[in-house]
Formats: sequence, C-alpha cells, structure tokens
Amino acid sequence: KKKKMQSLHLAAAALGGAAVTYLCMREKGTVIPERTAQGNRKAPRRFAGLIKLKPDMYDQYTQMHDKTWVEVTTAMYEANMRNFVVYYHKETNQMFHHWEYVGDDFEADMKKVSENPMNRFWWSYCEPCQEPLHWEGPPPSQGGTGDWWSPMTCLTHCGGWPVAWSTEHPDPDFVPQNPRGRTSTSSNPPSVRYTE
Repeated sequence: KKKKMQSLHLAAAALGGAAVTYLCMREKGTVIPERTAQGNRKAPRRFAGLIKLKPDMYDQYTQMHDKTWVEVTTAMYEANMRNFVVYYHKETNQMFHHWEYVGDDFEADMKKVSENPMNRFWWSYCEPCQEPLHWEGPPPSQGGTGDWWSPMTCLTHCGGWPVAWSTEHPDPDFVPQNPRGRTSTSSNPPSVRYTE
C-alpha cells in the first residue's frame, strides 16, 4: 500500500497542476480522503513578523493562545486571514508569526481587524507580554498604528501548494503550551492588561 501511495504522489507530481488525484492518508486508523484543489485558485499572500516575548509573561501569553478567543478567530476568518501560527524561540525570547491572506481587498479587511472592539480588547492583554523591536506611541489596542510585529521578507517558498483545507478548528494536532494548563476567554481574560 505504501508503494502505491508513493506511486500516486509521483504521478501527481509528474503531471503537475493539471492532475486531479485522489490520495488517502491514514490518521488514527481512519482513512481520510485528500483532494487536490480544483479550478484556478490564486495563491495566498503570506505575511510574517517578529517580536520579543517578555520572559515573565510566557504564562499569560500561552494562557491566551492555547485556546484563542472564538471572537478573535472569527474576526480573523471574516477578514480572510488563514493559517495564523506563532513560533517561540526560548533562548532569544523571540516570536515569529506567519499567516496567509486569501481575500481580494487587503486594506479593507485589515481595517476591519484593527477597528474590531474585541480584537482591541484581546490585544490589550497581548501587548503587556510583547516587546516590539521598533515602536513609538500608543500600542495598537489604544489606536496606535504601524508594525507592532516587525515585518519579515519571504526569501523562498519550498514546497507544494496546500491540497486540502481542514474543516476542523482549532487544529486537532495543536499541543497546548501553558505550563499550568490554563486558557482564557473574553469573559474570563488573564490578569495583566494594557491600559492608558
């Protein structure tokens, strides 16, 4: 069966984007169909940023992000933001985020995100955890504008395009990182918040 799967993958790669293949993958004993995208879909626009995490705020940051508030993820989804991930490098206390934009009006969608009251409320709990590389003025939760996360430049994209989109949210393979197993919600936020 493994050889057959490899042959299907090789055939799909050889035929390129015009091929529509039917592949199967095994997950927890269940065969799940995986299909290539059909039709002409444009590639997403990718964005990445860098910021420092204050070491003493790791607990609060993971408390918020082990289960991101549904109001925030809904606002991001409605603004055509997808696949938002944050990575942490413990030695340097740096965080790297990456996400993809799949909409047609980036400026309007980002305006919706920045003006959303729940997003600003969320940010007011994230901001005390973060140390921007370059920032002047009030933070985004208080109407500040600019790049809170320092933008990064994509140097390469080595890999195929996604072939299927999950219908599950959040990612079933995500491993929570909060040392105390805590999460938060908009009605039960963590303790530290930015206020003027």
